[in-house]
Amino acid sequence: KIVKFILIIWVCSFIQGNACMAPLQYPAVYDSWYECSRTAHIESGKILSKMGYKYVNDYKIGIKYTCKAVQTY
Repeated sequence: KIVKFILIIWVCSFIQGNACMAPLQYPAVYDSWYECSRTAHIESGKILSKMGYKYVNDYKIGIKYTCKAVQTY
């Protein structure tokens, strides 16, 4: 068995009850927590940039993520 990781990102508003959008599961499988976590930060920046300065500020948008371990054979 080999442990790999999948990236799951939530885009959340940190006002009004911390509502989050449906999670985004990335199709790639990462060989390490390090690779998955670095990708999470890169992708988070892209998401915030697409949403734009005003929207992110107005709705206090933030990103949560996890790198979920999966068993491969």
